[in-house]
Amino acid sequence: WHRVFNADLSLVGKQIWLTGRGYTVLGIAPPGFRGLARGVPTDLWLPVATEYANKELADRKSREFEVLGRLWPGVTAAEVKVELDTLGRRLALAYPAIDKARNVVLISERERLREAMVPTLILMTGVGLVLLICCANVAGLVLVRAEARRKEVAMRLALGVGRLRLMRQLLTESLLLASLGAALGLLLAAGLLRLAPALMPPSEVEFGLDLHLDASVLAFTAAAALLSVLVFGLAPAIQLSKTSLVSALKGERTGAVRGVRRWTMRNALVLGEIALSVVLLTASGLVVRSLLFSRSLPLGFDRQRQLIFFDMVPGIAGYSSERSAAFFAQVEEKAAALPGVRHATMARRVLLSDSGGGMTQRVSIPGVELPQGQLSVPIKLDAVDGNYFRSVGTRLIAGREFTSGDNPLAGRVVIVSQTMAERFWPGQEVLGRQIVADGTACQIVGVVEDAKINSIHETPEPYMYFPFVQMPSDYSTLIVEAESNPKALTARMLSEIQRVDRNVPVSVRTVDYLMQQAFWADQMAAGFVGALGLLGIFLGAIGLYGVVAFTVNRRSREIGIRMALGAERRDILRLVLGQGLTLAAIGAGIGLVASLAAMRLLSTMLYGVRPTDPLTFAGSSTLVILVALAASWIPARRAASIDPMQSLRTE
Repeated sequence: WHRVFNADLSLVGKQIWLTGRGYTVLGIAPPGFRGLARGVPTDLWLPVATEYANKELADRKSREFEVLGRLWPGVTAAEVKVELDTLGRRLALAYPAIDKARNVVLISERERLREAMVPTLILMTGVGLVLLICCANVAGLVLVRAEARRKEVAMRLALGVGRLRLMRQLLTESLLLASLGAALGLLLAAGLLRLAPALMPPSEVEFGLDLHLDASVLAFTAAAALLSVLVFGLAPAIQLSKTSLVSALKGERTGAVRGVRRWTMRNALVLGEIALSVVLLTASGLVVRSLLFSRSLPLGFDRQRQLIFFDMVPGIAGYSSERSAAFFAQVEEKAAALPGVRHATMARRVLLSDSGGGMTQRVSIPGVELPQGQLSVPIKLDAVDGNYFRSVGTRLIAGREFTSGDNPLAGRVVIVSQTMAERFWPGQEVLGRQIVADGTACQIVGVVEDAKINSIHETPEPYMYFPFVQMPSDYSTLIVEAESNPKALTARMLSEIQRVDRNVPVSVRTVDYLMQQAFWADQMAAGFVGALGLLGIFLGAIGLYGVVAFTVNRRSREIGIRMALGAERRDILRLVLGQGLTLAAIGAGIGLVASLAAMRLLSTMLYGVRPTDPLTFAGSSTLVILVALAASWIPARRAASIDPMQSLRTE
């Protein structure tokens, strides 16, 4: 209403035109409502009864629609499920060929929302771990700063300042630091959100992810900042408020007991950072290995070919199925004659186009007992030209491709997938057998390798290919393989299609577009989790460096005495590096144990790799220890270069 019609208040009752047809506007949806499809907003609603009365709605075999229901107050989902099961049994008795062995699945909107939230919760868990590492780093810095303020705090306490007031002051300082960090984070987020459209998956339809900073985001950020202060600012404040007046005013650095406590807290923070870094690195390693596995999966066609897909819908321009067939034949002939075209073919549906699987037909198989006593089973299908398999690179296992003899006047033939052949005729000869698809007998003339229909991660299922000319349709896709320079060929091909009829809508896709769409979710998961893992190990290294450097500074007198008594530089290096590596080893061990439990949350996002993969666990812990060694090396070299005479001088 706003984008196209400029919020015209008189739009209701007017007629608008959609792809050559007139429609009367009955109403305007309320603000914020874009339909129930998650991530894909709806722009307009059409009546089912008029749009599909002679198509899917009138076909009992069609499964194109979902039934939406709203429960009466007090009615439970279990009660509704009983009613639906009863209805399902009645349909199975009345229409055994179609509805036998079918189940009615009831899914609430709350369940759909919960499923959609799972990836977001996993991502937020990783972000939360990075925030914990950051807070641990800041807490470590506060503890280091507390050492320098012990005499100041002791003076305040000696002058009568209460411990509660002192803690409030210290917490206020931490709150100011957290508030500035949160404000900078919001500014950075506002800038990064402008890049969000570039991160969306390639798609022909708009994605409805409304990413912007609103009151709920600001409240969440404020709550996270406040929680960070309470969790990681309270402990240093309590510890500093318990400063010993006598030792601090005498200039002593620390007492024995409190020194143990202070070292325990500081080291515990570093151990936590390293452990969380191992968890993040393990997660990123598993997701990256899953992506590599997905990229190695056979797709059933050659992704290296320069394929261009021209989706054409002459039915929108008023073509009948018969006129559409003539239009497609003319377009294919012109495409094959263009210079630079290696192959040209037609198909009703492009693989990996993520449209729910495309068409299905009820198939009965003479001589084969179907599961659960069914008379027929639904099997997905496509209608393709004779040179389709050569054009896209699908391997023919047995039999032949379609020929010019497989015309509308000849007997029906079909080519089946390898999974279909193995499932219904295991260990038997398939060629020459017959199936009955939608009541029509079809002879199997070939078997081809399995191809991915919707998703690269789907399990192979039975699939059928019929001759394109034996299944007339008012929509199809022209598939062209270019010898070189597909962009120039695309422009020439579009010009040829417009010469045939410029009123037929055409959209263009490439094989690179399909690959980006197919691997988008895996790539984004690997990118986000990998970035969080690298950020976590970087922050962990900073924390470890700070602890080791602070230790070297506090033990400079001790190191000077050791060197004066004959200790060599390599002994000092070994001493300091040993402390850093000990912390890293203990933290890595804790992180591995935590990863064993946490990685099960990623199981739904992993393919070809187990959540407990030992190689990934070993690699993440080894990398953390190597980074810890590098972080400890600089303070260790500084310690080895200490001048004994200078460190032994008293202040």
